[in-house]
Amino acid sequence: MPIFSKGESKDKLSILYYLRAALLELTREQLYRAMVENDCMGFFEFQVAMNELEEDRYLVAIPRAFGQGYRITLRGEEILDMLCESLPFSYREKLRAYAEDNRERMRIETQLVSSMEEQKNGTYHVTLKAQSREAVELELHLNMASREMAKRVRKNWADEKTSSEIYLFLLNRLLKEPEEQEIPPEENED
Repeated sequence: MPIFSKGESKDKLSILYYLRAALLELTREQLYRAMVENDCMGFFEFQVAMNELEEDRYLVAIPRAFGQGYRITLRGEEILDMLCESLPFSYREKLRAYAEDNRERMRIETQLVSSMEEQKNGTYHVTLKAQSREAVELELHLNMASREMAKRVRKNWADEKTSSEIYLFLLNRLLKEPEEQEIPPEENED
């Protein structure tokens, strides 16, 4: 009969296993959401496990344009390889399937970021960013008349097709070559 991990060990292995299955550098918020949505652990257990995994160098936080991107270290890979099977197969499969089903959404969340802030006059300042792992590629600041408009702008920005079209439109317009000036016909005809 297999001996399964419990408590803190299970929490740590769950995080490492999910991070490996995601095939992405994830933010702390994305990791937490995955753990909660799969009934793996609560907030405090998650925070303790993450801090200890980082202190023990099983995972590392790398500064990225989207914030801290977490990645398993070689040491974390080794411990996961040794102890992975102490997580039940059905549990591992649930985490793997969740990672696979949500990979694209998580990737987009780190690339297309938005925020909004209410201004003193009742309008909303919206910031939209398109970013790679290393840099912010495009940042737009808009003032919207209402909260509903600001929310709609943010929702549409999160659609990769829409944000790509906006980025390409701006890039094409800004890189447009100046049209050649027409040379007036010579007035001096012989």
